[in-house]
Order: sequence, then structure tokens, then C-alpha cells
Amino acid sequence: MNKQTVVLNTDELEHIQLPAFGFELLREVLIPDLLGQDFPQMLYWAGKGLARKYPVTSLDELTNFFEVAGWGNLVLLHNKKNEMEFELSGDLISIRFKKANEFTFQLEAGFIAEQLQMMNNHITETYEQVKKRANKVVFTVKWDHKDAIEESPLGKRSQR
Repeated sequence: MNKQTVVLNTDELEHIQLPAFGFELLREVLIPDLLGQDFPQMLYWAGKGLARKYPVTSLDELTNFFEVAGWGNLVLLHNKKNEMEFELSGDLISIRFKKANEFTFQLEAGFIAEQLQMMNNHITETYEQVKKRANKVVFTVKWDHKDAIEESPLGKRSQR
């Protein structure tokens, strides 16, 4: 069987409005049922995979992707030598905090980690911190300049 990758064209889809219920039904009910108890870790890796299919080249493009994808409003809080901190907020996030006892933003965390890893060429990890009372999620992105990624002769990235 031939595995085909479907890459969605955001230009065709970004102006179509759909009820958020369908998105949340998939995210909060179906995906956890399909993936089982390890779904947060699997969502992190899925987010990294999505980032490779939808690469961005700047922080502005990253925040725009979040908006177009309906993931919320992503704002850079600070940018240090080996760390960045982002805040994610929005209507769906506020509703998710009110309606659910358990929630994860590991899909978004993995997506951010991979995007910044591709931009800065260093192994990068993202940690989420839920601020339920403020209806926000803070993502701390960290990398070590000693963990550089270099291009191999075959065109694939490898860790130095």
C-alpha cells in the first residue's frame, strides 16, 4: 500500500468557519480514546511531525500558524540566550479550562519545539505550564548550544 501525505492548503481553508465543537470533540474525546493513557506524549511527537510538514521561518509565521489552525493566540513573552517563553490564550482555551478536569497542550508544545529546533539548529524541548485561573498556557522552550544539529551528506539532520 502506498502511503500518501496530505498537506492541507491553508489559503483554501482559513476563511471557512466551523463549530468549535467538532474540533474539541476530536481533540478532547476521540484522540485520547484512540491513543490511550500515553496520549499526551504521543501528541507531543505528533506536534513535532506537524511542524515538519508545515515549517515556518519566523516567529511571526509561528504565531500566525497558531491563529490559522485555531489553536489560539500565541505571544512571545521573552527571548533569552537559550530559552524562550510563549503564552497561549484564546476562547477555546478558556472554555477547555472551564469544562474539563484534564487537558494537555502537548500537541502545541511539540509543534513549537520542532519549529524552533528547525530555526535555531539545536535540539529543542518545550514544556507547558497551565495557568488555569488566568485561562492561559505558558510554554517554556529550551535548548543547549552544545546540542547542535547539522546537515548530513544525505540531506537529513543529525545531532552533533
